[in-house]
Amino acid sequence: MKFWGLALLMLASAIDMQAIEKRFAQGCQLVYSSVNTYGPEQGLSLYKRKQVLFFRSDTAYVEAVSNNSDLNNFRIATELEALPVDDQFAYDDYADVIYFTSLGKLYSSRWYEEAWTRQKRVKMQGVNKGIKAPYTDTMGNPKDIKSICHPNLARKGERLYFAAVSKGRTDMDLWYADKASDGTWQAPHRLSINTKANEQHPFVVADTLLYFSSDRSENHRYNLYYVDLRDSMPVARLSVLSNPNSDEFSMVAVGDWIHVLSNRCKNDANEMCDVNIYKAQLPVANFHQEGAISFRPLIEAIPADTFAPGRAYGFKDKKEKNEEPDFEAMPVIFHAVSEAESDSSLTGGKSGVSSLTVAQRAEEKAKADSLLHSALNSASENTSAVKVSKNVTATQSKRIFYFDTDDDRIRESYAEDFNMLINYINSNPDSKFLIYGFTDERGTTAYNQDLSVRRAQRVFEELVAKGVPATKLMFTGFGKRGLVVKNAKTEAEHQMNRRVEIRKADF
Repeated sequence: MKFWGLALLMLASAIDMQAIEKRFAQGCQLVYSSVNTYGPEQGLSLYKRKQVLFFRSDTAYVEAVSNNSDLNNFRIATELEALPVDDQFAYDDYADVIYFTSLGKLYSSRWYEEAWTRQKRVKMQGVNKGIKAPYTDTMGNPKDIKSICHPNLARKGERLYFAAVSKGRTDMDLWYADKASDGTWQAPHRLSINTKANEQHPFVVADTLLYFSSDRSENHRYNLYYVDLRDSMPVARLSVLSNPNSDEFSMVAVGDWIHVLSNRCKNDANEMCDVNIYKAQLPVANFHQEGAISFRPLIEAIPADTFAPGRAYGFKDKKEKNEEPDFEAMPVIFHAVSEAESDSSLTGGKSGVSSLTVAQRAEEKAKADSLLHSALNSASENTSAVKVSKNVTATQSKRIFYFDTDDDRIRESYAEDFNMLINYINSNPDSKFLIYGFTDERGTTAYNQDLSVRRAQRVFEELVAKGVPATKLMFTGFGKRGLVVKNAKTEAEHQMNRRVEIRKADF
C-alpha cells in the first residue's frame, strides 16, 4: 500500500511538471498589472520571502503576491541602493545571498546587520579562475566569456544559470554553473539550446522547466521559450504566453501566479508600448479530468504568519535557542506610493510619459528616510499617552495598540478597539495612515523583526476586513528599535514596547 501511495505521488509530480505549459494553454491569459505606472519596468526578480521585485528608473520596488488579486504591499527596497545592480538578479533564500551583475561582471553580497555587505566578485572556474580539471565541454569554453548578465538560481542555490556574451560574438547565450562542496563555483557549461540569436533572462520553474527569452523568431521579436531540463537532448519550445507581435523579456512565478515583462499594450496585445508587468494565474490542473489530485504550485509563497521563534526564513537553524542567526531579517523601511504614481496606476499608466526625474527620486528617498526617523524618534511621546479603550492609548499624533508577549493575534475582545481605530481613520477621509509594529528587546533581532511586521500586518488586515480601503493604509515593522522604555525590567515596562502605532501620514 505504501509502495502504491509513493508511486502515485511520484506520478502526480511528474505529470505536474509536464503539464505546466499545458496548463498555460488551458486559458492562462496575461493581464496588465495595476502596479504599472508611467515609464518602463525592468529587472523582474524574486526577492526575500518569494516577493516580486522590479526596477523603475533607478528605484527597486518590492511587491508581495496576493492569493486573490494583484501584487500588493508596495515598498521601495532602499537597502538595494548600496549595490550596483544592473538588471535581473538572483536571491538565494537558503543562504541570504544575492547574485547580480554590473557592467558584465558577476558579484555577490550577503545580508548582515540589516544591510547588504559590500559586493564581492564571484569567482568561477575558467571564467576568472583556472580550471582544476581538464575541460572537455564541446558546447563552449568558459574562458571565452567576456560579459555576464541575468543570473537565476536553481537546486536550492546549488546551480546558477546566467546569460553571457562570448569573445568574438555579440549575441547572448545561456550557461549554468554548479556549486562545489567547498562553496566555490565550478566551470560553467553552455546550454545546447542556444542559437545565433540572443538567449537571455533564464528562470527555472521547480528545477524542471527552464524559461528564457529569445529573439530567434522570424520577425526577431523576443518571445518566451521553455525547455524540459530532464531531457537528455532538450528542445526549446515556444511558450503559449508569448505574442508574435510583441516582446516578452522575462518571467517569474510565485504560487500559481506568473508575472512577465512585455511591451504589448494594455488594450491591444498586437501593438507595442512601454515595457510593463503582466500577470496570469495558472488554471487548476486536473488528474484524469476528475480533480483527484491537486498539483502543488510552481514556487511556494511564504506566508507572513509561518515564522516561528528561532526560525527566521532564509536563516540556518541554530542549536542554541538564544543564539543570534547568521544574518538578520530584511529591513522594513516601507514607503508609500507617491500620489502621481497612485493616480497613474489607477488609470493604467500612459505610454510615452517620462519616468521619475532625479529630483523626484531624491524626494521619494527623503520621504522614506523621514518615515523611519519619525517612527524611531517619537517613542518618548508614548509615556504621556492617554487610554482611550481597553487595549489602545492615544497621543496627539497617533493611536497605540498593545500586544501580549510573543503574540501577534487579534483577539475577539479587541473589537471595541478596532471600532475606535476605524472612527479615527474615518474622521480623516483625505489622509493616509501608517501602521508601525514594534517589540520589546527580549529575543533575537531577526525574530523580533518578523514579529513586529506580523503585528502591523494583523492590524492592517483587520482594518481592511472591516471596510477600511487598503489604499489608505501602509504597514511596516521596526523590531526592537524605537523602544519606549530602554533596558526594561518589569513586565509593565516591556508592555510599553510591545505595540503597533497608527498615525496619519504627512504626505
